[in-house]
Amino acid sequence: MPTFQEKHQGGEEEQAAVDVGVIKMKKIRLFISFLVLVETRSVLPKLVSFSGVLLQPVPCLMKSIHAWLPATTGVMVTHALSGATTEVQSNLGSSITLKVGEELDYQFYTSRYSAQSFEIEGLPEGLSTDLSYGSGRVSGKVSQAGNYTIEITGFRYQGYAGSATPTYTLIVNVEAKEASIPSYFTPNELNDLGNAWYESTWFGLFYNPENSPWLYHQKLGWLYGESNEVDTIWFYDSELQWLYTTKELYPYFFRNYTQSWLYHIQDSSSYRFWDYSSKIKVH
Repeated sequence: MPTFQEKHQGGEEEQAAVDVGVIKMKKIRLFISFLVLVETRSVLPKLVSFSGVLLQPVPCLMKSIHAWLPATTGVMVTHALSGATTEVQSNLGSSITLKVGEELDYQFYTSRYSAQSFEIEGLPEGLSTDLSYGSGRVSGKVSQAGNYTIEITGFRYQGYAGSATPTYTLIVNVEAKEASIPSYFTPNELNDLGNAWYESTWFGLFYNPENSPWLYHQKLGWLYGESNEVDTIWFYDSELQWLYTTKELYPYFFRNYTQSWLYHIQDSSSYRFWDYSSKIKVH
């Protein structure tokens, strides 16, 4: 039977063996934990797989790792302006049609997150922008007909810095304004009498149905009008064909068919013109 001293020495040896085993296990766990943390820089699923078995306590560790990963590995991205999260939108649609000289008021915004700056390209002459945090406006009048493409890109930070939204394309179709007889005259020299009747300070009294290129002149009868310049008009007469006059020339008309000049006889109820070429009065 072992003596008390032998028992005591044997107990110390067993305790020393246990302590050595604990130390080795701690070192192994520490080494494995280090390897797992290294793995998280490239393969996040491995971390999830190993942590449930090897690391304790798992909830606290995972919480700290999730807080650390976005800044160091780029695995998780938050609040970035990208096609998947933020884009330029408008309740007015991406295509607008208007007439030359018609006012445009187009509003847009960024969804989900707000862009701090916008880059606008392709803006036609006559339009301007009013930009603010997360939204903007394109407004004004376009003086030339045509199809215009305006590109809008939002940026995360001021000065076009940081991540950007996909480029938003706005198509602006500007149609030529339909010519009307009243537009052929200087506005402040044309009096609108109502019911489609007008009186010009130099051309006299005439009737013009809405949006019609035809007019009925009090003395000259029905004429078809065309003009590319204010107070400068070509008239088509069913008998005399094309006649040309201006504010400065009237009551003289140039007759294109005979290449001769006519004079409008304003005080006659039977004749309209005096023809200088044939020296006769013309009905």
